[in-house]
Amino acid sequence: MTLPTFFIIGAANAGTASLHDDLDQHPQIQMSSVKEPHFFAGPENGIPGPPGRIDSLEKYERLFDPTFDVRGEASQSYTNFPRRKGVPERIQELVPDAKFLYLVRDPIARTVAHYQHSVASGKECRPLQDVLRDFSYPYSYLTCHSLYARQLELYLRRFSEEQVMVIDQAELLAERQSTLHKIFAFLSVDDTFACKPLDAGPRGGSARWRTGQLPRRIRRSARHPFGRVFRSPLQTPALDEESRARLVALYAGEVERLRALTGKAFSTWSI
Repeated sequence: MTLPTFFIIGAANAGTASLHDDLDQHPQIQMSSVKEPHFFAGPENGIPGPPGRIDSLEKYERLFDPTFDVRGEASQSYTNFPRRKGVPERIQELVPDAKFLYLVRDPIARTVAHYQHSVASGKECRPLQDVLRDFSYPYSYLTCHSLYARQLELYLRRFSEEQVMVIDQAELLAERQSTLHKIFAFLSVDDTFACKPLDAGPRGGSARWRTGQLPRRIRRSARHPFGRVFRSPLQTPALDEESRARLVALYAGEVERLRALTGKAFSTWSI
């Protein structure tokens, strides 16, 4: 079977699309022609599946080029427990030697950016405070993705620590080339390769021009001019102090466990 050898597993609105594009520049790496196939995110379990999910193994294999030794895909739904259950188990069954890149960012900033993206795409019309009003709902689409330690622990039950690399989006933004070199080394490709910026727009959570099934080289050239045309800045919604305090209370334990699991300080985060 021709399957990915590594996965970008999230988090949503943490810059996974940009990282996907950066890795796609590397001559030894082939990224899936569909950025988010969500193949391992099913079945639905009462919650509608991710839009455009590829549910056929035959179709999924077509996304990958067997002439490349290093192949990847990026699906944010793979770290969205409990909305999406059983993802690490399904990946382990088919790709037990897989490597994982887990891109995370300040959990509160990520939550707000996720809301912002949902409004811009027409999926959300409620005020942010109303969406965040009831944290007791375990399947909240805004908060599940920020439960980083919980998501990571599920993978570490199935895969070794050596198979998982956790990346702070703030580090990737501040020290892009050096962080990419570390990622390349983790993926066992030439770690001296220097990526060029694919666009001049904001990275992480912005609307993006996607070119689907186009061949790799055409996909890159098409994405560059059209992305600037269709991309526009999104206004960050205000977060009242009460909602912020409740988010801090919700995420504090997760961040503490994430620091313990990774040994990373995440010093720029608000928690």
